[in-house]
This record gives sequence, C-alpha cells and structure tokens, in this order.
Amino acid sequence: MAHYPLFVSYTWLVQDGPDRLYSLLENYRLRLDPEFDHQMVSVSRDDPVQQLPSKKALALAIEEKMKTCICLVVLAGVFEEYKRWLDLELDSAKRLGKPIVLVEAVASKFTSAKEKRMAKKIVKWDMQELGEAIVSLSGRTPVSKKKEA
Repeated sequence: MAHYPLFVSYTWLVQDGPDRLYSLLENYRLRLDPEFDHQMVSVSRDDPVQQLPSKKALALAIEEKMKTCICLVVLAGVFEEYKRWLDLELDSAKRLGKPIVLVEAVASKFTSAKEKRMAKKIVKWDMQELGEAIVSLSGRTPVSKKKEA
C-alpha cells in the first residue's frame, strides 16, 4: 500500500470543501487504485495555530505540519481575504521543496498568477486527474498509465 500524506490548503472553503476533496481522493482509491492510501493534513480555521502571535510563528507551524507530506494540494481561486494565508502555505512548500498540485475548483480566471507559476501540476476538479497527479509526484506510476503501457 502506498501512503500519501497530503498538506491540503482549503482554509477558505465553505464547510463541504474538505469533504468534497476527501470524496474525490477516496473515489480514486476505490475505483482506480486500491493502493492509494491518503491522509489529509492541514491548518484549518479552528486550529490553535491560527492564534500564534506572529506571521513567522504561523509560517513555522505550517512548515512543521507540511514536512511529512509529499505535496501541497491547493484548491485554486482563493478569495482575496485568504491570500495572505495561502501565500504562507505556498512559500512554505517552496522552502521545503514540496511540489504543488493546483486543483481548479472554480473558473481558472480566479486562480492567481503565483498559484499557477508555482504549481507542478494543474488539474480540474476530477478524481482521476487529481489522483494521478499525486501518484506521479510521489514517483509511482499511476494505475491508468500502467494499463496503457
């Protein structure tokens, strides 16, 4: 079984966002790749980290949680009010050398240039595209690619 700890940036989403993302990943595992053992790690709106006294302390806390993850998954089209938070996550991923998977959950016109520039993979809100992007970034060959070979 291949384990995929994923740092997920979704702090700005409405309540069902994390559930919908989990559902995509779980459907990928159930339908296409039973070896896809995923774990979502994040800093949510309710996390005590939010109360840290400085931007630097918050960035360090984000990096600590991100260290063991294989990549940062960003749901694109972040609202302006959460841009500062997303920038901390993007910058942490860069410092740690973590690839970024950008999931365009909304129209791409709402995706920032920084998000697009930093993304290693850009996918649509699609279980197969998302699952295969994560698997390929881990160095493992996605199941559908194996079948084509």
